[in-house]
Amino acid sequence: MAGVSTMYGVLREHDEVRERRRHAVHPAHTKPELPATRPNEIRSRDVARLRGPGKRVFCHLYSIIDI
Repeated sequence: MAGVSTMYGVLREHDEVRERRRHAVHPAHTKPELPATRPNEIRSRDVARLRGPGKRVFCHLYSIIDI
């Protein structure tokens, strides 16, 4: 009969101690490229929520910009 630490020592000697769960491997993040060659080819958009004149009154500001 052996203790838990003794068993882990034996397993470590035989390279049998490892993480049991699978780890996710994520691909390297690449910087996006936007090669625009003419006008109106690539657009960027944004929506902003602005406070209105009263309580719980909001206005939405939509902007679309040609890159």
